[in-house]
Amino acid sequence: MIVHGAWCLAAVAAFGLGSIRNASPDSSENNGAPGSPGARRTSSATASDGSPATRDRIRPSRRSAVSEDSPLARLFGSKPATAGLEALAFQAIRDPNQISRRLAFSKLLEAMTAENAEQIRAQLVDLGAEPEQWRDFNYSWGALAGQDAFAAAAKTKEQDLNDTLTGWAAANPKAAMAALDNLPPELENQRGELTRSVIAGLADSDRALAAEMVLRLSHEGNKDAPGLMELVARETLRAEGTATASRWSESLPDGPLKGAAMNLIADEFSRRDPEAAAAWAQRHAAEDYAARAIGRIGGQWALQNPQAAVGWLESLPAGNGQTAGMTAAFNHWEDRDPVAAGNYLLSMPSSQLRDTSISGFADGYAWQNPELSIQWADSIENAAIREQTITRVGQIYLRQKPAAGRAWLESSDISPEIKQKISGNPIR
Repeated sequence: MIVHGAWCLAAVAAFGLGSIRNASPDSSENNGAPGSPGARRTSSATASDGSPATRDRIRPSRRSAVSEDSPLARLFGSKPATAGLEALAFQAIRDPNQISRRLAFSKLLEAMTAENAEQIRAQLVDLGAEPEQWRDFNYSWGALAGQDAFAAAAKTKEQDLNDTLTGWAAANPKAAMAALDNLPPELENQRGELTRSVIAGLADSDRALAAEMVLRLSHEGNKDAPGLMELVARETLRAEGTATASRWSESLPDGPLKGAAMNLIADEFSRRDPEAAAAWAQRHAAEDYAARAIGRIGGQWALQNPQAAVGWLESLPAGNGQTAGMTAAFNHWEDRDPVAAGNYLLSMPSSQLRDTSISGFADGYAWQNPELSIQWADSIENAAIREQTITRVGQIYLRQKPAAGRAWLESSDISPEIKQKISGNPIR
């Protein structure tokens, strides 16, 4: 027992001494001594101040190594990122394989700096870059070089300015907005398109700021503001999805700009989930600014379930939204089941809503059966709606069946003014 006890005490003592040695600041594994395993581990994990800076510097090289050895790069012989700018530019423009071109152009953009951008641009001009490549290059140039890129692009004969300003606005919104506010006289005639470029860049990086700028432009009387708000809505929809984009539109002040945003969102929203889109838009159904959005939802829903779409539209308060929705719904319902759509129209009581619904049905069905569509158009009670519908259907009739259309037009008792509109302005 004495012997075994002695061996046990010796083992415990050895373990204790080893633990103390490992924890000691003088340990060769932890003191960072040159050539020691501890030094290698420390240099690959943290900087001298304990920060992860060195580790972060190592990561890009690892990602590049993976990229250089990617299956597509091996398959199509993509040049390494370390290749010169001329080699990358040549492959990006001239390689016969579209994937090789895209991989090379991506590496070319990654290698681009504010200092070498004009050199790369000269190579792209010489090699004949594609429009999509020019768009990405100019956007990147504007983001990297800002005012210098904008000034240089203003002097080129190519259409570089808009995309350059968009990239600048995405990277440095305040500077780009200031440049727009202080355009030189020779660019004043391009203010409208340059304004759109700034909004596009802001929408890429700060959609709240983009919407704020559009609202300000609207208050200043800018007639392009609704279209600019659609641009912001499109990027919001792309980045956030339909549910978030629809909630974002609710934050806008009531009026045409809100209507423009809702109109753009409604199309995609109703494709994905027409019932949810209907619930969102219904809160604004009585407002004129929401009429186009209601119309889009009604039309899209009718492609999937026309009875449900029409039932929802009839439950809405009377107004332009309901009218637009019913017109669009019956315009699509006739594609799906013209007999069912016609029977539903026959069951509706006389009203302006029925007249607009018939108008939508006749306008769509004229491409299939113009003769029957003329009869439906004749049944519209509202004179203005009837004349508009007969004019449109008559134009389609002449396009679809020229001989029969002319015979109908000559024998018809419609007014000479309507006949002139039908025959003098055929649909194109």
